[in-house]
Amino acid sequence: MFMPIIVKAMLIVRNGDKLLFSRGFDTVKREAFLRPLGGHVEFGETGAKTIRREMKEEVGCDALEVRFVSVLENVFTYNGKQGHEIVLVYEGELADESLYRKNTFTFMEGERETEAGWYSKEDVAKEGIPVFPPFPYFGN
Repeated sequence: MFMPIIVKAMLIVRNGDKLLFSRGFDTVKREAFLRPLGGHVEFGETGAKTIRREMKEEVGCDALEVRFVSVLENVFTYNGKQGHEIVLVYEGELADESLYRKNTFTFMEGERETEAGWYSKEDVAKEGIPVFPPFPYFGN
């Protein structure tokens, strides 16, 4: 069966030594994971426009100073299904400054409520939770 390659755009947001990630859970592997916020690039939409649209839809605010960082290819299995995505990675800031003062907050991702939070490299190591797609988010 043919599965399409999905193009996504994700935003790295820094808060001191912490980065903003949403929490996910693979029910088949029974494994939690972290991902930067973002989503699918729609036809005719640039990656930067995707970031701005997704931040408005998900966290209800604009993304500022959006700048391109890298492209990643990610082949993975999630909930028992194979996936293949090309990820356009951007860095930027959130216009809603109150989000930087919260350790965690919830947002809507499509039809489901999801949690996001600020994680340092040490937090990620202590929890033993992987970050997807694999990328040296903390500069190593």
